[in-house]
Amino acid sequence: MGTERPATLHDVAREAGVSINTASRALNNKPYVSEATRKLVLKVARELDYRPNHLARSLRQSRTSTIGVVISDIVNPFFAEVVEGIEREAAARGYGIVLANIGHDASREMQVVQTLVDRQVDGVLISPSQPDPDSIEYLINRGVPYCLLGRVFERIPGPAVINDDRAGARMAVEYLLSRGHRRILFLNAAAYSSQARRRLEGYIDAHRQAGLPVDPGLILETDARMHGGYVAMQQALTNKAGFTAVFCFNDFVSFGVVQALRDAGLRIPDDVAVMGYDDVMVSQVVDPPLSTVRIAKTRLGQTACQLLIRILESGPQRRRKQEDKQMIDQDTQHTPVVLPPELVIRRSA
Repeated sequence: MGTERPATLHDVAREAGVSINTASRALNNKPYVSEATRKLVLKVARELDYRPNHLARSLRQSRTSTIGVVISDIVNPFFAEVVEGIEREAAARGYGIVLANIGHDASREMQVVQTLVDRQVDGVLISPSQPDPDSIEYLINRGVPYCLLGRVFERIPGPAVINDDRAGARMAVEYLLSRGHRRILFLNAAAYSSQARRRLEGYIDAHRQAGLPVDPGLILETDARMHGGYVAMQQALTNKAGFTAVFCFNDFVSFGVVQALRDAGLRIPDDVAVMGYDDVMVSQVVDPPLSTVRIAKTRLGQTACQLLIRILESGPQRRRKQEDKQMIDQDTQHTPVVLPPELVIRRSA
């Protein structure tokens, strides 16, 4: 028994009474097609159950319509929301994604990026874990477009979508100061991260604007995960630093802090107030619900994906000359897109 032949672009064009070129432009949301014609072609395509042949198109265009996405910690729900935004935008624009998790292992970052390039992804969205931008330089040298997620490198000013971390940290600490706290412990991430540096700047800004000195003994660097927050809080309690509030690099660190405070018999916020950063989904259901700084995570992913696709569809990226390590491809000279943060007050502070 034979099977019905799948509909082709030629079938759609014939049924709609337009040329193949017009049908293609309508289906791919290209300009120079009237809205009435576009709607007609889309209606016919649905009726014929037309499915574009992405493989054939990629062979013709030397593109795969795939975007590599490199994240540092798939366990952190922050990245789940970012990837949701990426996937939603990519699908709407006809792209698929290949997701790679580094797992906070900076040594794997280059390996993962090389694998994605070998698989011929059209571009890469990446949240770097390395202190140095080796993987970004590799992408530039290979002529692969990219966009950074949440972090920037000062010496390679490439396309990026970030949160206004300095403003977010300042808002959080200003709130804690307004509640009467004068000794605020700051559990920050590694200083090589642009996010950590900006949040430290915001912490300092808030103290200076209040006319208060900054005690270096209240600033600790920790692993930006739950266990890191737990260990850092145990250390701070052992050192008897005399703090009444804790500002954490992210919500995951805050969860570890809350557990350590409870294990020490301390009440939140009566004995110690806790402020997070990111506003991941579980922050509102933990006990007590976490006060935090909200990042528009889904929007961050969507915006980064839009920016990368704009680069992909604007023409081939000029490669940086291999022999001149100081010459940066002009197509990567972008001012980062900065998203505004929002302070969210719940019961923990």
